[in-house]
Amino acid sequence: MKIKRIKLKNIRSYVDEEIKFPEGSTLLSGDIGAGKSTILLSMDFALFGLQKGNITGNSLLRSGENNGIVELELDIDGNNIIVRRTLKKEGNKVMQSSGELMINNEKREMTATELKLKILDLLNYPKELLTKSKSLIYRYTVYTPQEEMKQILMADKDSRLDILRKIFGIDKYKRIKDNSKIYIQHLKGKKKELEGMFSDIIEKKGLKEEREKELEKLNESISEILPKISGLDEIIDAKKNALNNIENNMKELQKTKEEHYKINIELENNIRQKEKNNNEIETIDKEVKEHKESDIDIEDINNKIKLKESYIDTSEKEINEINNELSILKNTMENSEKLKNKIIELENCPTCQQKVSEDHKSMIKNTEDNKIRECNERINLILINKKEKEETLNNLKLELNNLKDIKKNYEIELIKSDNILGKKEKLRNLINENNELNNKIMLLKKQKEEIDIKIKNSENLENDYQNIRKEIEDLNENKKEIEIKKGSIEKEISLLKRNILELENEIMKKEKAKKKFVKYSKLHNWMDEEFFNLVDNMEKQIMFKVHNDFNSLFERWFDILMNNEIIKVRLDEEFTPIIQQNGYDVDYEYISGGERTSAALSYRLALNQVINNIISGIKTRDILILDEPTDGFSSEQLDRLRDVLNELNLKQIIIVSHDPKIETFVDNIIKINKEEHMSKAL
Repeated sequence: MKIKRIKLKNIRSYVDEEIKFPEGSTLLSGDIGAGKSTILLSMDFALFGLQKGNITGNSLLRSGENNGIVELELDIDGNNIIVRRTLKKEGNKVMQSSGELMINNEKREMTATELKLKILDLLNYPKELLTKSKSLIYRYTVYTPQEEMKQILMADKDSRLDILRKIFGIDKYKRIKDNSKIYIQHLKGKKKELEGMFSDIIEKKGLKEEREKELEKLNESISEILPKISGLDEIIDAKKNALNNIENNMKELQKTKEEHYKINIELENNIRQKEKNNNEIETIDKEVKEHKESDIDIEDINNKIKLKESYIDTSEKEINEINNELSILKNTMENSEKLKNKIIELENCPTCQQKVSEDHKSMIKNTEDNKIRECNERINLILINKKEKEETLNNLKLELNNLKDIKKNYEIELIKSDNILGKKEKLRNLINENNELNNKIMLLKKQKEEIDIKIKNSENLENDYQNIRKEIEDLNENKKEIEIKKGSIEKEISLLKRNILELENEIMKKEKAKKKFVKYSKLHNWMDEEFFNLVDNMEKQIMFKVHNDFNSLFERWFDILMNNEIIKVRLDEEFTPIIQQNGYDVDYEYISGGERTSAALSYRLALNQVINNIISGIKTRDILILDEPTDGFSSEQLDRLRDVLNELNLKQIIIVSHDPKIETFVDNIIKINKEEHMSKAL
């Protein structure tokens, strides 16, 4: 893989910047805080997206902006790849939205997750890393922030080994052993469980024979109960036929009562409606007599309103023009002040680099002071005029509101007049409606009297119905008692059948359990005595080879960088760096800054080469990114760093540093400059 260019828009201190990266070694130089590391973080983001704990949207998006873009162009095996990711601010959070991937001018839109998976596929990273530790290989072979490498050096041995197992792809052996222990315990428990399942099979068979004898006796009892239930059913059916005839007559009676109820309701509603109409007639008649017509000239009022609105519009435009002029004058004064301050602080001309004389500074200062004084005088005159205009405008608005109140009152009176006409019409309708209600009330009273007679003639029907119903209830109660007894016996039969079936199934399971017990015993012995030890030996052999290669490379790079027989390094069995000075072990925290940096960089380069050797075919073998790799280095160590980089013989190396000596031995230099919170690549 080769990085060709990166484009940043609203990313940290970058507003809109494109940076091209040639082959060979390239230095990103500039002051601390200029924005060098932002470029590396943006590359990481373009490839793998936001990463919890490493790269967050809030840390990348430029302050005050709602959207940001990172576009990275790569060359992978001769294919031109362009990755484009976007950031979007939603409330207080910054999220990554869908992105784009262009392969040889063929563009596809993808979600953030789809884009990450496709990049990992293009880089030919192992498939098992697609669901875990997604960017560990990139992190420890291409780009590792120097502080992160120091953290892995100072971490506890278990944490360090877990990280290295993941990086080397051999953490699977530890997982296999852990899972094997769990499975062996499972087999042990399963054996114990099975052993207890087939110990009482003879007792279960005897219990099954007893249950079958009980079932035979209960079936005989059911045969005696069935004829009694059949006789009661015949008597109950005859009584139900008689009850149905009475129910039909009662339904007719119920319809008559419902009709009686409806007539009563309708009669009451008509009487209430008549009373309501009388009250409304009295109220409307009073309102009609009390109403008086308005004598306001509405046309004159409308003309006055339009005239006042015209005056107000003119006054507001004049005030807006005054405000615009004030804004221009204030802006002029601010620019003059800035120019004065800038010229006073200026030592050399930014164009010709000649020293700026004090006379020239004084001349410019006097000129700008005159401008400021003239602006102040003009502003004072304008403010007096503005105050007069605003007073006139307030008076006009007050007069306009008074005219609108008069118009509103007139319109209310006009509505009242229209309402009076409607109320007169309603008065006539109410009188006609009351006449119709009188006729309905008379007719409903007559119908009510006729239905009262019908209801009185059917009083005995209810008593006959209740008597027959009581007889049926008594017969049903007798039948219910017999059926309860029958149901109880049937329930016992059902339980016995289920119990017998359960016993049969249980006996069958116990026989199968015995066979399984033998099978699990053989598997348990093989897992415990052979398989676990085999996996453990495989892991030790692979870790031993990795450790030897890692240790050899670690010592080599450290010796080149330090070139000092007094201080040496090596790795212990847990890959912890052991530092020896004059033959004594020294804690990492107590060596000098340059020595700590040499140890961290050596560990980083050794890790890079070991991973590239173990995982063949990855597309990031020929690129290396170093972020501030020379903290605390002497001039001689910087020279030796050049020898290390030459020996690595990579196609592309990107170094971030503010150390000027590195400029002497890299192929290309990109300088990052930051002014007024904006970074630029020169």
